[in-house]
Amino acid sequence: MIVIADSGTTKTTWQFVDKDGFNQRFNTVGFNPYYQDSDNIYNNIVTGLIPNMDMSRPLTHIFFYGAGCEQLDKREQIAGALRKAFPKTDVWVNHDLLAAARALFGDEPGLACISGTGSNTCIYNGKDITRNVYSGGLFLGDEGSGGYKGKLFVRAYIRELLPTHLRKMYEEENSDRTADMIDSVYLKDFPSRYLASFMPFIVKNLTDPFMKDLVRSSFKDMFDNCITKYEGYKEVPIGFIGSTAYYTKDILEEVGHSYGVTISKIIRNPMDSLSEYHLGSHN
Repeated sequence: MIVIADSGTTKTTWQFVDKDGFNQRFNTVGFNPYYQDSDNIYNNIVTGLIPNMDMSRPLTHIFFYGAGCEQLDKREQIAGALRKAFPKTDVWVNHDLLAAARALFGDEPGLACISGTGSNTCIYNGKDITRNVYSGGLFLGDEGSGGYKGKLFVRAYIRELLPTHLRKMYEEENSDRTADMIDSVYLKDFPSRYLASFMPFIVKNLTDPFMKDLVRSSFKDMFDNCITKYEGYKEVPIGFIGSTAYYTKDILEEVGHSYGVTISKIIRNPMDSLSEYHLGSHN
């Protein structure tokens, strides 16, 4: 049995599969080595992952794709926790951007984009990532992500730029006000998770012109600052993975057309495609 993990800052999806047809999937908290040390990650594996596993099946390989795993030292932070929890299992850790590229394009080239809690982009040659315009994370980038859209919403709220009817709707449904928002972004853990938590309200009101413009603006920023920086971006297939892209796909496709590209795929979750990839010739 092998497990494929796709981990963002908010949640990790674990899929256990084997060639006999066994298939089990569930979620735990997200793991990001920029926000959690190896001990914290290990403790969450022990309390959140292992109790849900079918321990009667030997686990031979872990393929972990994670946000924040661009650098070797960050990958080792995750790998160390996994090896401690599963000392007899082969552990492989890489960036979630490679998961997106493999799920979208398999062994074919393309321009892969993530739009979930965070965002990222890359050029993929069918095997490896050959170029990456660095995202910069929540405070320096993450254009087009759920966290970025949440940031635009919070900024509009605290500056009293939200239309009156949206402000009223928000305050009827949510308790956080300006001081709470500032504390959650600057003083508490996981600010990107917090900002992305505004996405359900944004999506629910997506027919409102203000919300539509907010989402459109976030994707335009992603195209302007990331996607259009790749030479020949109009000449390769472009695909998106992530719940933020999936639930706002009509606006995303509209923005893509305005930049002269047709988005070939928008996938909410990469796991089915990754399972096929690793159960095939890539084990």
